[in-house]
Amino acid sequence: MKNLFLTVATIFVLGTAAINAQTTTTPPTKMEEVMKSHDVVMDKMPLVSRLINKLQTKANASYKKSKYENAIADLKNANESMMVWMENFGKRFDADEMLKGKTLSPKKQEWLLEEEKKVSQLDEEIDLSLAQAQAVLNN
Repeated sequence: MKNLFLTVATIFVLGTAAINAQTTTTPPTKMEEVMKSHDVVMDKMPLVSRLINKLQTKANASYKKSKYENAIADLKNANESMMVWMENFGKRFDADEMLKGKTLSPKKQEWLLEEEKKVSQLDEEIDLSLAQAQAVLNN
């Protein structure tokens, strides 16, 4: 019984140490933070598409198409802003810098700070477009 207890206690201590070693990670790099912000915005894109479809259906069935068409245009503009941001980001940074943590030159570090602001503004633009579209659908 004593051996069983010691075995279980040892497994518990070693398991806890292994878990603690795995969870003790370094803070994310600025690139990782920007890429995470990008991912947050990208997660909203299917909703943009769904709302465009819903608005188009409502516009087709309405005599007052302009409010739906305006909301559709706003969502499409937000989507286009996302595509442009990604394209421009890809021109500034290569895959190793984005995904593998390759060290950035001082100039690229400056660019990354600019891109961080841009993706934050983009997130706000998309959130506003989504809220306005939802308001149009609810009225």
